[in-house]
Amino acid sequence: MSSSDRIYELVKIGWELYTQKVCGKLQDPENEKMMQLQLASVFQTLASLYEASEDESIKVLLEVPVKVRPEKKNIIDIVIQFRNRQNEMFFPIELKCFRKMTRDQSARRGGGNLSMYDYWEDIENIELYSTLENYQPGIHLALADDDYFVNNQHKGEQVKVYSTSRHRNLVSGELQKEIRTRKGHIRLKGQYDMSQWSDIGSFYRIMHRANGV
Repeated sequence: MSSSDRIYELVKIGWELYTQKVCGKLQDPENEKMMQLQLASVFQTLASLYEASEDESIKVLLEVPVKVRPEKKNIIDIVIQFRNRQNEMFFPIELKCFRKMTRDQSARRGGGNLSMYDYWEDIENIELYSTLENYQPGIHLALADDDYFVNNQHKGEQVKVYSTSRHRNLVSGELQKEIRTRKGHIRLKGQYDMSQWSDIGSFYRIMHRANGV
């Protein structure tokens, strides 16, 4: 197994273990930041198991700044860094956590359309990260307990453009529609199958890897 295949397997197994813990109520990510910290801990626990020789090092980095657009700096949620004597590779990971209720459970969260736009901007980002020196194709991990993001058949003029519904199947190319506080234009080189949402207890999960770059 190649070094990169080992890292992708680490992420896949870590994601499986983490979402099982969420399903079993051993972890409760109240927001994306909490999910980031919990998931990074799982990856770091697994890391030493995937180091195959004494000269290899696998580290989990948080909040890594990069520049992929001239107008702003991006902050990557998680980066897995692989090093050995020959090379260094970075595996960027972006996260989305769609929770139905606010942290104190007193109200339903708003901003669904903006959250879905941000989902696709994250996908665009992992494609862009893949063009950076020593960066490998990025990964996007999303967790939801809100049917609105997964099972609704979004039909409104704006929401259908940025829909994350499992009924959407393949998403690719230009996503363009005016939306407040966002630029309203996303360009995807790869294809992303939204029917891959899977049920896990009262949650849903999906994983994408950047492609077409």
